[in-house]
Amino acid sequence: MSEVKVQVFSTHGQPVGYFLNPSFATFPEGEFEISGEFFDANNERTQRIDFNPEAVPYSCDLSQAKDIPYSELINVYVQRGRQPVKMTGKGKN
Repeated sequence: MSEVKVQVFSTHGQPVGYFLNPSFATFPEGEFEISGEFFDANNERTQRIDFNPEAVPYSCDLSQAKDIPYSELINVYVQRGRQPVKMTGKGKN
């Protein structure tokens, strides 16, 4: 099984980090929850995400995610900042 990375970016397009082999929960109207092990932009597994309110909402690149009908998530917000990290966002093609 190949690894799936879902990259997370700030509103300015700067890499924040990535989920490795995340799980997804789907909700009505294209809303998704993504959760799993989160690594920072230096490839280090974080214990928690310290996020800057000026850098949110984030976006996620879903190009490696299978069985997800969208290419990215927009309006992504942190729901749980400690491992396993959880974020929610809306799907966009």
